[in-house]
Amino acid sequence: MSGLWKALKVAAKAKEADDIASFELVDPTGEALPRYSAGAHIDVEIAPGLVRQYSLCNDPREQHRYLIGVLREPASRGGSVTLVDTVVPGALIRTSEPRNHFALDPSATRVVLMAGGIGITPILCMAEHLATTSTRFELHYCTRSRARTAFRDRISRSPFSNRTRFYFDDARGSVPLDLSETLKQPGPGDHLYVCGPNGFIEAVLGGAVRAGWRQDNCTKSSSR
Repeated sequence: MSGLWKALKVAAKAKEADDIASFELVDPTGEALPRYSAGAHIDVEIAPGLVRQYSLCNDPREQHRYLIGVLREPASRGGSVTLVDTVVPGALIRTSEPRNHFALDPSATRVVLMAGGIGITPILCMAEHLATTSTRFELHYCTRSRARTAFRDRISRSPFSNRTRFYFDDARGSVPLDLSETLKQPGPGDHLYVCGPNGFIEAVLGGAVRAGWRQDNCTKSSSR
């Protein structure tokens, strides 16, 4: 946990998909928020003694807000349920300053982004950043269904929509993710970033190993 905390106001709350809500957080006085880099997260104090980490998923060039996406998980210890069910616009919540343990390597010449479920949150921020650079990249986003695909409309309207592939487990006739094809022929400057459930991460990294990716060019982060 960070030692620097600030009370931010929930400026907006929206349903992004089944059981997934986004929260737009702003400084209540209108001040600019601390800068952050793609892949960063913040600690959120949901209740005294109840702190959870959530990735920032808005464009990192923005300083007027932070945007987080939260999956409501009834089987968890109650943090996500409390946040999704009880926190409303206008509420103040304490947050830490952003920290980044899942940062992009600026030396990469090509980037493959892989997201499973709510793991889209840091990956989406990465895509927003990469779209402003000359780095080649592609985004692969796997979910159980269209109804559980957070930020689908935003991605479809984005400058990187033509670099994005969606995969839905329940879609009849849908082409499934083929890791051998997606990860084939990695170049020395290619970097892979994956975020999602542990099983998804293990499958992607296993596919990367079989395809000949260098281990130090593969970076993972569990869903948050």
